[in-house]
Amino acid sequence: MSSIVVYCRLSRSVAVRCYSTSLEQARYAIKEHNSRINALAHVTAKGEISPTTDGPLSGWAVAIKSNLATETAPTSCASHSLAEFISPYTATAVTALERAGALVVGSANMDEFGMGSKTQYSIYGPTYNPSGSSKTSHSPGGSSGGSAAAVASGMCRIALGSDTGGSVRLPAAWCGVVGFKPSYGRISRFGLVSYGSSLDSVGILARSVSDIRSAYRAIAIPDSNDMTCMSASLRTRIDRLGRSRSWITEQKAKPLEGVRIGIPQEFWVDELSDNALRVWRDGAQKLEQLGCEIVGVSLPHIPHTLPAYYTLALAEASSNLARYDGVRFGTRHKCPDTANLANASLKYAQTRSHGLGAEVQRRILLGTYVMSAAACQHYYLPSQRIRRLVQTEFNRVFALPNALCLSKFEVKERSTAVDALLFPTSTDTAPKQNTDGDECPVSSYVNDVMTVPANLAGIPAISVPSGSCNGLPLGLQLAAQYGDDELLLQIAHHFQTA
Repeated sequence: MSSIVVYCRLSRSVAVRCYSTSLEQARYAIKEHNSRINALAHVTAKGEISPTTDGPLSGWAVAIKSNLATETAPTSCASHSLAEFISPYTATAVTALERAGALVVGSANMDEFGMGSKTQYSIYGPTYNPSGSSKTSHSPGGSSGGSAAAVASGMCRIALGSDTGGSVRLPAAWCGVVGFKPSYGRISRFGLVSYGSSLDSVGILARSVSDIRSAYRAIAIPDSNDMTCMSASLRTRIDRLGRSRSWITEQKAKPLEGVRIGIPQEFWVDELSDNALRVWRDGAQKLEQLGCEIVGVSLPHIPHTLPAYYTLALAEASSNLARYDGVRFGTRHKCPDTANLANASLKYAQTRSHGLGAEVQRRILLGTYVMSAAACQHYYLPSQRIRRLVQTEFNRVFALPNALCLSKFEVKERSTAVDALLFPTSTDTAPKQNTDGDECPVSSYVNDVMTVPANLAGIPAISVPSGSCNGLPLGLQLAAQYGDDELLLQIAHHFQTA
């Protein structure tokens, strides 16, 4: 019996417990699991996979979220409006992966244009959590649920997703894998279809922090095609600041001795389940055993981040998605009535009504409203103020200064600051996947309550598997100062492997 057959028989009912180390294993897992899980919307034919090149990711199977441009598969964003769109170029992050030797095995399913928390708003149908039994179908999270499910079921070793308000970290927590959102600008957004431009980040999912770190180092490079991408000089400045912390660079008896972890009290929300609270406490004790000092911190404006996030994200989405009108981008809807419409606006409306799903239309309408003259002063501008206050509060609690704030560039006193924060990724385990369409849309927005602060502040955050309840995984989230991605990955690695 071949090793491939043994590998797949061990992983038929639940998520694969070991890494996909070859293209052959990944393709076998796709054949075995994708029909049930629906993680990949498009599978790359064997003959279309480019020969591997020597590099740190040589031979690694990788899945790409369907909103990252590739020249070999539709960049559909799981939407009818882009179902047949083939990009004329490849996203910088995907190109960097291929140069490092990775092999793209397919495009991952997602919520349409990244708008959702359960991967249920897709023209390809919903994705299901590999951790659920065959009798129950749970959500993998969203909007990068296809990427998370593909990693968890062994269809790829790593996957790329996009994280606007937790779209990488929430699926990672619910599927039992690692999900990393880097600092805003660390990874180029060139080739990523925009949802909220000031919030979007390309994220990475894998079974281990070690694999995340390898992929991150391959694709976190300056890119002149993206004006929001960190420059080489800014990266050098951040590295220099990081090396100035003596308590991090010194050799210690315990792997994380000298590191101070903050526990933000504002994340203890009413919706937090007993299981998530138990995992949070166990995680703090685990870090303490690794040598960390655990302290309480306060971020007073965290309770306001969810409404502020949805105000800002939907306002930006309303602008970004205006281009899908059937003229500039998107498939133009053709019907007898359209030919007789004299009003051009009505022609656009016909195309957008048929090309965009109900959830996308809902968010465009809300975003258009908050940017109107009557509502801007009451919603949009106060949300921008809350965002700045949240950024200031994160800068206050972290020992490493924010490299974007040029006024103060010294490391803070250890008695008043921390190196990273620890808090839950989700309030509970994955819910059932709702396919009836009778769920209140607002209820799914609450799933992002733990993840949106990192996007508003632009700081790096990573979700690490930390426990389970009734066979469904739970994750804990670590966050660090803007640009302090390497320290965050170091802490997460020790946390996962301890």
